[in-house]
Amino acid sequence: MKKLFAFLGAVLIVYGIVLSLMSNFNVGIVMILALGAVLFIYGLFYKRLDQHGAMRVIEKIVIAALCVEAVLVGFIAYQGVHDTVSYNEDAVIVLGAGVHGDRVSLPLKQRLDKALEYHEKNPEAVIVVTGGRGFQETVTEAEAMEKYLLEKGVKPESVLKEENATSTNENMKFSKVILDNRFGDEYSVAVITNNFHIYRSVRIAKNEGFKDVKHLHAGLQWYNLMPCYLRESLAVIKLLILV
Repeated sequence: MKKLFAFLGAVLIVYGIVLSLMSNFNVGIVMILALGAVLFIYGLFYKRLDQHGAMRVIEKIVIAALCVEAVLVGFIAYQGVHDTVSYNEDAVIVLGAGVHGDRVSLPLKQRLDKALEYHEKNPEAVIVVTGGRGFQETVTEAEAMEKYLLEKGVKPESVLKEENATSTNENMKFSKVILDNRFGDEYSVAVITNNFHIYRSVRIAKNEGFKDVKHLHAGLQWYNLMPCYLRESLAVIKLLILV
């Protein structure tokens, strides 16, 4: 057990370091590094710690927490792959994600490619690209997204840009202002984001006042599954507590 815990901890630490080099540093990566450090230290001192009754209680609490986390992640994943779009919506909201300098990251590219697929089926819908400028980014996410779509052949008049949002709540709040000015009170929207992000995004959209919200998911590369779902599970718990 000592070697197993130490090995798993070392693997997670290396995994977290590699992720931090491949993508923008975020809470999900911090959680992986922290979990790796705890497992590694626990493995090193396993025999000494296992003798204390308090540690066994902590072990049970940790196991219970992991079980709850597994159920929550399963729920988020299930919600994220069941699309509801009709391809008759008035507008599409594509949520921003990490930008490397001025280039869209792979998760963001996947969202934009899904928006392009939607656009082919419903070219009349306007596309709102939303996202401000974050850490390690030289342009706003919305600007990088607009550039990507235009390079793929989308007409400029089909794209509306929102460049101030720094969170999913602001993505929805600021996008609603833009769409209210465009359509008034009656219109339908389709939210496009990666599968792990669908449940919370749609719920926030409804909280911000969107009446008719559908969703379409983009995929996610395998190596980003763990940090994204860990981070998202915390965000969902926060949303459920505060709302």
